[in-house]
Amino acid sequence: MRKHKGNRESLTGLKTTFEVQGSNLESLLKIAKNKGIALFDVKKLQNKRMLVTVNFKESKNFFAIAKELCYNIKKIRDKGKTYPLYRLIKSFGLIVGAVLFFIAQTLSSDVVLSVSYLGDGSIYKNSVQEYLSRNGVHKYSRFSKTDLAMLEDGILASHKNLSFASCKKEGNRLVVELVLAKDDTNGFQGDKYELICTEDGVVESIKVYRGTALVKVGDAVKKGDKLVDGVTSLKDQTVKINVLAVLSLSVERQFTFEGGDGMEEMAKMLAEQSLYGEEIIDVVTDKEQSGERFIYKVTVKIRRIISVG
Repeated sequence: MRKHKGNRESLTGLKTTFEVQGSNLESLLKIAKNKGIALFDVKKLQNKRMLVTVNFKESKNFFAIAKELCYNIKKIRDKGKTYPLYRLIKSFGLIVGAVLFFIAQTLSSDVVLSVSYLGDGSIYKNSVQEYLSRNGVHKYSRFSKTDLAMLEDGILASHKNLSFASCKKEGNRLVVELVLAKDDTNGFQGDKYELICTEDGVVESIKVYRGTALVKVGDAVKKGDKLVDGVTSLKDQTVKINVLAVLSLSVERQFTFEGGDGMEEMAKMLAEQSLYGEEIIDVVTDKEQSGERFIYKVTVKIRRIISVG
């Protein structure tokens, strides 16, 4: 086997090395040469196996010729002085493609493709749909430009026959749940414009479906404090609305018992019995000695649920 004495400038370019297997390998080399394919670093490994390198731009033609003549051929590697640049360009293309794909996915997931209505209040679907359209929410609008919480408040403010409205994103779909207002003396009342604290405690959780929260989780509140106000901002205007909210409050109850030493569990049990039926969160017992007797101070945290709607 011999090294081809062809165009020396091509030696500085990108090349591809193949492994070829089959009979009469010299015939393949002659055919490739006659078709103008430059061959480099031809190495015979065995009687019917060799390595051969060609210019990268001619690699597809060489591969096709070998396959057409029924030789077994496989690519080993790309090489050459410009190979690092080729790898960089190829990797950059993949990175750009991945970035463009990510951007396309992000943008497409941000687009509203449909609006669905749930709940018995969906009988007012057409009216709510008109409201959404007036506020820029329609097919092909963007979720990122829509304040869903403000949208909920706006729907309720403009539809007095609804007691509840929820707007949430599910994929490319905007799901609007609507509940009709009902007169129910045993349930939520629809004419409350604030949520007032009923006793001292610490806010555990708060969920405001309609209105504006004035406190947050962890805040200490007192009886009589306003927790949720029945106002909301809609297009730079303050709108008065009925409040629909549920708040969980951690409240402390304290008990004192006197007895002998080692009565911590007894004091705890007596305190819990005094709060029978309450939802107990935590119990802490402190012991102090007073002469020959002991004072047990038991602090019990219970959960209170305050709601209005």
